[in-house]
Amino acid sequence: MISTVLEKKHNRKNFTCGIEELDIYLKQYANQDIKRRLTVCYVLADKKNDVIAYYTLSSNRIDISDIPDNLAKSLSYSEVPVIIIGRLALHQDYQGNKLAQAVLIDAFKRILEISTLVGNHAVIVDPTNEPAERFYAKLGFLHLKTSKRMFLPLKTIVDLFEK
Repeated sequence: MISTVLEKKHNRKNFTCGIEELDIYLKQYANQDIKRRLTVCYVLADKKNDVIAYYTLSSNRIDISDIPDNLAKSLSYSEVPVIIIGRLALHQDYQGNKLAQAVLIDAFKRILEISTLVGNHAVIVDPTNEPAERFYAKLGFLHLKTSKRMFLPLKTIVDLFEK
């Protein structure tokens, strides 16, 4: 499975994942954010170019005091660079068959590519609900101290691909 950058040829109008906020984002706001260079949106599409999954990547930094203590103690900076998977959604017709994990692995591969060009220490996600929170926790993401965001050290992703 290989995702591509969202383009005009991709049909978004029939996309529905069960979370209205994520559906609306893809249909109405993704192009604006791409044009303003706030994010890059990657899609997985079928043969008719209907979007069946998408995720967004952007960069940011987080305060070291927000990272779990056992992970922050070896860092000597006040902030660390991160890549944010701001949104990840799967069309409801494709849910329940491990495709979400495959989409996340695709995102991880891109994040590893990025990390060879620009420093980043971790991946941050913004779970939209409790099932999403459980999904990310099962994959090793940890809660940040001061928000609902979750954190996964880049080293964990590197180790995943070295196995």
